[in-house]
Amino acid sequence: MHSREELTGKLVEHMSHVQRRMRARRSSAWLDLDLTRQQAKTLHFLSHGQRRMSEIAGRLDVEMPSATTMIDRLVAKGLVERGQDPADRRAVVCSLTREGIEIVERFSAIRAARTESLAAVLSTEELEVVVPALEILADAVRRPGFMPQDGDSESSEREALTVEADA
Repeated sequence: MHSREELTGKLVEHMSHVQRRMRARRSSAWLDLDLTRQQAKTLHFLSHGQRRMSEIAGRLDVEMPSATTMIDRLVAKGLVERGQDPADRRAVVCSLTREGIEIVERFSAIRAARTESLAAVLSTEELEVVVPALEILADAVRRPGFMPQDGDSESSEREALTVEADA
């Protein structure tokens, strides 16, 4: 029987290895998107609905001028559009354009294809072990006491994109 410390060490080691190997399987489709990590994270954030500039800056943990510059670049690429907040005409809101939505959909397709390629090399018996283990991990990241990112419930979705954006 292994100690909790030994098991935690093995978890860290194996999670790190899996993440590195998944990133190493870079897809040319991902590289063709020509987006920075922050831009990808912003598109994913906006895929949940329009957001004020202050929310975007807060989510990315950057100052407003940096968020504004990044949004300017995404607007220039035709991925984001600005508008007025109907509740407060002084506030600027950003939302995805149709092309921006398509890019986010491509993120998901790329991530799914990589995961499917991993599943393809596993036997059914191995998948029967791996899937319940991942369900336990997915549940664990939602539990109180898990280190939250920005203190919100979308951290697991953002983390998935972060891994993809690192790819």
